Amino acid sequence: MSEIIIILAAFFAAVIDTSLGMCYGTILTPSLIIAGYSPTIVVPAVLLSQLVVDITGGATHTKVKNFTKRDIKVALLVAIPATTLAGIGAFSNLNLSKIIIKSYIGVLVAILGFLTLYGIRLRKSPKGLVLISSIAGFNKGFMGGGFGPVVVSGQIIFNHDVRPSVAIGDIAEIPVCIVGLLVFAIFAELSFSAIFLIVCIPAIVGSLIGPHLTVRISQKNYAEKIIGVVMLILGVITLMKNFLG
Repeated sequence: MSEIIIILAAFFAAVIDTSLGMCYGTILTPSLIIAGYSPTIVVPAVLLSQLVVDITGGATHTKVKNFTKRDIKVALLVAIPATTLAGIGAFSNLNLSKIIIKSYIGVLVAILGFLTLYGIRLRKSPKGLVLISSIAGFNKGFMGGGFGPVVVSGQIIFNHDVRPSVAIGDIAEIPVCIVGLLVFAIFAELSFSAIFLIVCIPAIVGSLIGPHLTVRISQKNYAEKIIGVVMLILGVITLMKNFLG
């Protein structure tokens, strides 16, 4: 029964992640922990399946033209600082208070959600995009989450279109996941587990569907509102869990 729940969680997490550019780890990590898996298995399982989702979803985003050649420069502006700061975030995990970091992520995500929901836009700025990407990479390295919401909403606020913003959120996360897996392999015991396949297979299927939903919701102008609402909810939940337990 728990395997069926995990399969469904991985599938829906991949659909949501590749359609909105966020929430994969937010959905799958607690599902695996509730099913009884230890964090030493959960972390690499989420990282590996996230990598598979990002690669498959990125290819599908490209196929349906959510991501094109003109988006490569922006993808690099996101991926390079995010990957660099992910390593710093992982190191900081040993030295900074998790309560402080979780509070900051909750506040940041809620604010970005509010700005996205109410259509507040800033002038396109490479420096602003690098800053947003650096924060997102640090979040990912520090606690495994907070990448997609910050990167996707940050691009939208800096006046980038929704479809490439979602696609870039997935594609730019590929090197971040690779670095995370390498760090885990070097500094922790990493061994194969059947849960890797149980999670990855439905995640691949879901990531073939999500990008098509991005096209649909962006055509009806729903995407920004949905992303804004999801961001606000994630920010509030993060703060409540942090202070209320």
